[in-house]
Amino acid sequence: MNALICINGDDLGKKVVSAVKQMSLNTESVTNAREALKKLEYHIYHLVIIDDAFDQNKGMPGIIDRMNTMDMSLRRRICIVWVSNKFNTNDNLASLHFSVNAILHQRDIPHLEPFLSRALLEHKHFYTVYNESLKMAGKG
Repeated sequence: MNALICINGDDLGKKVVSAVKQMSLNTESVTNAREALKKLEYHIYHLVIIDDAFDQNKGMPGIIDRMNTMDMSLRRRICIVWVSNKFNTNDNLASLHFSVNAILHQRDIPHLEPFLSRALLEHKHFYTVYNESLKMAGKG
């Protein structure tokens, strides 16, 4: 599985990359939204982790905006985790509002591995029936 890490700040970024690598995911880290958008055009990522500060671009569409315009069959393969200092961990209403799969508050970064494991498992289970239906219809 591939993961794209979109985190501003060296300390937070290093912690996230370390935790994701310990989960045996192929990890790529980007430093700006332009680079992230380019990578999303040419690679498939099963996990995208983004923080509040990273997606605030000047005059450029944000990563989450781009994800919302993707073909839905591709978007459903990607679990987006938003690391926020504004919203609480597992704030499902905020997740729905911002079109992300899960929210993790920055203070909960020490618990990132179990959080990501659960988020990826929930994402997989959520789309299991849909993906099986596509396969049965010859489209998956």
